[in-house]
Amino acid sequence: MPQTFEMFRYIDHLRRRWLVMAVACGAAVALALFACLFMTNQYTATARIMIDPPAGSDPRAAIAVSPIYLESLKTYELLASGDRLFLDAMDHFKLPRSKPIDRLKPSILKVQIPRSTRVLEISATLGDPQQAHSLALYIAEQTVRLTREVSIAGDSDLIADAQKQRDDARARMERAETAWARLAERPVDQDPQRAAQVDTVQAERGAARLAFEEAEKRLAQDRSYSGYRGERLKVVDPGVIPEQPSWPNTPLIVLSALLVALAASLLYVTFEFNYRLERSGPSRTVAPLARVKGLND
Repeated sequence: MPQTFEMFRYIDHLRRRWLVMAVACGAAVALALFACLFMTNQYTATARIMIDPPAGSDPRAAIAVSPIYLESLKTYELLASGDRLFLDAMDHFKLPRSKPIDRLKPSILKVQIPRSTRVLEISATLGDPQQAHSLALYIAEQTVRLTREVSIAGDSDLIADAQKQRDDARARMERAETAWARLAERPVDQDPQRAAQVDTVQAERGAARLAFEEAEKRLAQDRSYSGYRGERLKVVDPGVIPEQPSWPNTPLIVLSALLVALAASLLYVTFEFNYRLERSGPSRTVAPLARVKGLND
């Protein structure tokens, strides 16, 4: 019963102090709106890149993409958000560098692959909506270009390595053929060692020819698969010039300020109620020690 009584007293106290909470909430909302008026508008534009599996892969595998493969696509996030590419974009559009690169890039560029997708999203945030759109599209196009260059360079290295192995195998085969020709010119009757060398030279000749044929097949295969090993990137959504600013988010800021002010004012009124409750409580008098002892006797 006393607890219920105290609860009614607390509710009554809140009712009598509603003006404090109303003033606090109103002031917070007014300050939030005033602050939003002086904040610089920031616009965010987004360009999207589709990452398709290699052209030489099984089309049925593209339907059921494994989580490991999707995780490997994070490599393209690192490529698109690289410092070198970002600095090239800044120089291309002659954007001012008000901060060091490690602090400036997170405030302007955001690169991500949404969960369980093969779409690379590149977002740029600037004060000018036209520049934001141009920057996002430029980084997307340069990401596609760099990916193709890396893929071509990788194919060129594979072809060059296969070409070298083919040349080495050809040289080995030619040496084996020369040794066989020299051995064939030696008379059988006048050279007792010739018969013993035939098996060795024939085995070397066959192994050299087989190695050359394998090297030829690998070179032809590397050339046929050139340009089909890596993922294929294409800008599928160049984005649009944003019309509404992404910052400041006035409704969110005002709502946050309102909730903070409401919580703070409610906490203040609660402390005030507890303080008054303690002051208005009945004071207890303690009997002297001698008197208590006499009563006990």
